Amino acid sequence: MEEKVAPATGGGELFSLPAGPATLCFDKNEFMKKTFSVDEFLHENRNAGSLEIIRDDLGLYLKVLRSAMIELINQDYADFVDLSANLIGLDQQIEAIGGPLEKLLAEIAQVKAALEGSMHEIANCLEQKKALRAHKKSLQSLARVQASLVKLENMLRARERRDAINATLLERAALESIQLQFNIEFCKTFLDTRQQQLAQELWNELLGRLQEYFLRALDAPDAKELERCLRIYCTLDECRTAEEVFRRDIVAPFMNRVISEASLQNSPQGLTGIYNQILDFVSMRMKQLCQLTKRNGKVKGYSFVVNSFWAEVERRMETNMSSIFAPGNPDAFYQKYKCTLEFLERIEQILDDPEDVAVFKAHAQYRSFQVRWNLPVYFQIRFQEIGSALEAICSEPADRQLAGSISASQFNVAQFSSALTAISRCWQEGIYLPQLFHRFLKLTLQILARLTVWCVGAIGPTTDEAAGEQQSARIRFLVALYSDLGNIVLKIPSIVNLAGDKCPAGLSRAELETVIGESGDVFRSKQTLVQRSIVEELIGGSLVQLRQVSDIPRLYRKTNRELPSRCCPYVEQVLAPTDTFRRNYSTMIGPEAMREFLCGVYSHVSVQYYRVIDEVLTSVQKTEESLRRLKNLRDRSTTASGGQVATGDRTSVASDDDKIRLQLHVDVMHFARYINEDPAIAQEQVSKLPDLIQLVEDAIKGRSGLGAQSN
Repeated sequence: MEEKVAPATGGGELFSLPAGPATLCFDKNEFMKKTFSVDEFLHENRNAGSLEIIRDDLGLYLKVLRSAMIELINQDYADFVDLSANLIGLDQQIEAIGGPLEKLLAEIAQVKAALEGSMHEIANCLEQKKALRAHKKSLQSLARVQASLVKLENMLRARERRDAINATLLERAALESIQLQFNIEFCKTFLDTRQQQLAQELWNELLGRLQEYFLRALDAPDAKELERCLRIYCTLDECRTAEEVFRRDIVAPFMNRVISEASLQNSPQGLTGIYNQILDFVSMRMKQLCQLTKRNGKVKGYSFVVNSFWAEVERRMETNMSSIFAPGNPDAFYQKYKCTLEFLERIEQILDDPEDVAVFKAHAQYRSFQVRWNLPVYFQIRFQEIGSALEAICSEPADRQLAGSISASQFNVAQFSSALTAISRCWQEGIYLPQLFHRFLKLTLQILARLTVWCVGAIGPTTDEAAGEQQSARIRFLVALYSDLGNIVLKIPSIVNLAGDKCPAGLSRAELETVIGESGDVFRSKQTLVQRSIVEELIGGSLVQLRQVSDIPRLYRKTNRELPSRCCPYVEQVLAPTDTFRRNYSTMIGPEAMREFLCGVYSHVSVQYYRVIDEVLTSVQKTEESLRRLKNLRDRSTTASGGQVATGDRTSVASDDDKIRLQLHVDVMHFARYINEDPAIAQEQVSKLPDLIQLVEDAIKGRSGLGAQSN
């Protein structure tokens, strides 16, 4: 039984492999792979058996292959014999047919050469025919040129027509001139110098006659003559020539009189008056032209407003009235630029078509005119004006001695009001220009950033540790700063509205709110820093008084003082800064913020108070134990010497250490009661306060008489 495999060979034949014994340790089909490798074969079959087993199986399969090969030869032996017999004499047969094939190849080459020669002769004949046809056409065109020259010369130079300007004659001459120019293109090489010169003279004479007719038609009451003249220009493809004639002969003389430094000085309305006179020229001399040549008019291809009127106006303004571009006086520059923008808008209204307006704005002289207005220099001057005033105030030391009363409804620090004034100036009429929107927006953000930098410097810690009035002034300044930071955050939406009203089309209001809103986030972070500084100031004033807790043991040791019934003065002094702060600035800060302030102060003071009380109680306990050990030693020595100790009842008397503990308990409870009196503050919100109360409660617990006394 045989297994058919089809290896990927070029011929796609099928090869039969003998099956071989079923006990082989390898797959016989691996020998038919194109990528067969001995190393890979041994690597894949290394687990099938030892090398001796593989060798024996290979030898066994080799015998099977030999037997199969012999059997295959025996089966196809007749075919092998026939194949060898058919190949006898094949060389002689090939040589026999080689000669006729070579002869046929030579005949084909001769035919090909003959065909190529014929094709070359035909191509030469066609080229000659083409050249003759072109020569004939040139001769025909030359004849037409000569006839057109005679005819055109007769039209333009006839004695009876030399002084007359006839529209019909000009139309005929224009058509004949077009034919002349068309035919000249085909016979340039055959024209002599005289003919070329005559053609150019007749062309110039036609344009001269047409120019005279055009200037006369401009003053004619009937627009038909002007329309006819413009059509003749359009027929000659000389629309730009008509625009240049109108510019040179009509616009230029008028603008030369109107646009000058003398006219600017003598005009009652200044530059606005000059612009009004310029625009009056359009209504007086260009009304018919504009009606005929507008986009939906009767004549196409002209733009007298842009190429004649505007080009001459812009050139005269740059040369004869260049002083208007000087930005040295920003107020005057602003007025001149604003009325110039209005002047340009009125020109756009005259054009009255979006495509014509786009052509007008793309005109080279329009862009040159815009560049002459040095807006960056104007902005730099305004930048110096607006920024210098704010910088002068911000460069001064922070004024901690605020004059007058402070209020939560207005700015109390001069830097904030100056910054808001500077921002308002950026967008007010007389300063802001739409073309400088992004620059003024950047200046607004710079003003807000400068204010934040100043706030960081003003919040900075003080090096002196002076108390009393200086500390009170410092807290008053920080409260005013805290209030102003909150007010400036509330002003951010109005600043967004201020800039949003002037926002150009390319910038959305949402983007503007995002950009300016980031400054509000910065001010909120600075407000948090101010809050932290106020808390630190209040903590500093309170912690100084906590040092007196260490003096309480000295007040009761060996002084025979009575049991304490009221708190020490230092407790009131510890609470005095926060009490004064709450009474003076509760309306400025607000209840919620005041609660955060007081919780921060009380928490820090309670932590330090707990540490000091714990140290004093530990010291008292150590002293008490030392005295007890000393007393026990003294009692034992008295007993040993034969003395007798009285064992009767003694009246319990509070010791000095008990008085110290009781005083600490009274002080802490007074401190806690003061905090609990504020309904907005819960005892659990103050760090370590419950632990502090528990500490002093445990200290007096079990002491005879102290519990009742403390109650």
